[in-house]
Amino acid sequence: MEITLEKKNDCEATLSAAATAEEVQEMRKKLLTRYGRNARVAGFRPGKAPASVLLKHYGKEIEESVKEQVADEAQQKMFEENKELKVLNFSDMEVKEVEGGVYEVHSNLTLLPTFDLPEYEGIEVTEKSTEVSDEEVQDALQKFAESSATREPVERAATENDTVVMDFKTSVEGKPTAEYCGKSVGFMEGREGYRLSLTDTFVPELSAGLVGAAPGEHRDITAKLSDNFPVTELQGKEIQFACDVKQVLEKRVPEITAELFNGVMPGKSLDEVREEVRKNIKTSKEQANEASKADQITDKLADQLDFPLPDSLVESETEGALQRKVYAAMQAGNFDASKNPDSLRDEARKDAARSLRVYFALQEIAAKENISVSDYELMAEITRMAQRDRESNVKAYIRKLQKQRRIMGIRLSLVTSKVMDLLVKKAKVAGTADKSEA
Repeated sequence: MEITLEKKNDCEATLSAAATAEEVQEMRKKLLTRYGRNARVAGFRPGKAPASVLLKHYGKEIEESVKEQVADEAQQKMFEENKELKVLNFSDMEVKEVEGGVYEVHSNLTLLPTFDLPEYEGIEVTEKSTEVSDEEVQDALQKFAESSATREPVERAATENDTVVMDFKTSVEGKPTAEYCGKSVGFMEGREGYRLSLTDTFVPELSAGLVGAAPGEHRDITAKLSDNFPVTELQGKEIQFACDVKQVLEKRVPEITAELFNGVMPGKSLDEVREEVRKNIKTSKEQANEASKADQITDKLADQLDFPLPDSLVESETEGALQRKVYAAMQAGNFDASKNPDSLRDEARKDAARSLRVYFALQEIAAKENISVSDYELMAEITRMAQRDRESNVKAYIRKLQKQRRIMGIRLSLVTSKVMDLLVKKAKVAGTADKSEA
């Protein structure tokens, strides 16, 4: 197979290759032999079907396999002839048959630019204390008790810590809400036997308006919905709730006793439970410290890296960075919907570029430190992914990953994790961050 590699710039190149008709025919023969060993074709004993029959039944699959093999061999030969070449991505990979049975390969390559690796051993980091106070243990026990709380009916007016069970209907401008909206709007139309915690803030006026209501009481409550309410037709509208309270449920938190923890720590005394909880909190703090050190190392590496990146790669990473930034802000409750979208995208693009540079630096460190991932480690990770994705046939899952050309990415991700573990171990702990710096 002949290949040609043409560099456009530091980040881009084009690969062209041609497999002769003889080479392609040899690949096809081997694939036919492989199919023939296991193929079950009506009228023939297993492994005895002739090539013409196999081609009739499996021709499409064999041809796809030939193309994949041609592409793989072209890539392999390119790396053999260009040992210093570092390819980030093969895009627009095309394999086609041309005159005389020759198969041609064309692909645009995204290359890793060259850069100077900064000093990565002994990066200074801080960590938090892993000591566990009695107050932290007690707080954890109390939270467990809270999670085991029950809601019991009481004959009194509701307080803001209670839950009410009610029937309610809604209307807007004197019309039933569904009629006003011209469509079903689910919960906002009304419900029977609906349980509402009075700490719920989805419609704050509704929760506040039911404080003080007793079983058997009727209340009419008006709420002004926000301008970004999930139902477009109700945005900024006043909605009336007609509520009939059926029950008031009081939250009852069980006493902290050894018996409360029997389900998770059977047979342990309360003192033993406290000790187990203390150990678990300490382990969580240690894990948080390791994650924090990795984040600090990432930031310090990023500050020292500045080299050009392929625009296409940065753009593709920017989308993911933008989604993560918006999601994190929403989770933290500080998402600013009025912020200029272009400004958000610029921030996400900078984040994506920093992350990519660190990722490439980690791969360089892996090469320098001879860090690799064994086939066993790769297989263990793919098996874990298959279980996560509810794929019962691991072999079929591997074939799918191969067609998506994801295997190399998974291996590189595992290498990155190993490198980061090494950097954390070699980091220099310069001090302990106090709680105010958390």
